[in-house]
Amino acid sequence: MKTLYIKRFKAINDGTIGEFKLVQDSEVLLSGYTLEPAGPDTVTPNNDRRIPAGAYTATWSYSSTFKKELPLLFSEMVSKNRRILIHGGNYPKDTLGCVLIGAEYNERGVLKSTNVLNELINLTRDSDFQAIIANNKGA
Repeated sequence: MKTLYIKRFKAINDGTIGEFKLVQDSEVLLSGYTLEPAGPDTVTPNNDRRIPAGAYTATWSYSSTFKKELPLLFSEMVSKNRRILIHGGNYPKDTLGCVLIGAEYNERGVLKSTNVLNELINLTRDSDFQAIIANNKGA
């Protein structure tokens, strides 16, 4: 099974930057950066705060906002009804409570999101995958 590892490492204005690696059988298939809402972690919906660190299942779900199938994260703590998606975007205002991915980051967010999202979709669309999120100091 493919696993998306996210290590949150930097708090920015109204957001949290992380580094991700998509791994299968110890091989890194894709890497880059993530942007999530600011902390602290919470399971409370509609707070525009990041989800708790932990293990999640990523399943495919159609997004009426983005008009395509995207990975939807859920766990025992965070229900599918929260609609925590991995999608494109660059700035904290784009997160909508979700996880954005990009090739680079700066003090304002992540960059080159569309290409990295398309690569992630191409590498994972054949099945569900796991996501493991960790908080590092400074996040």
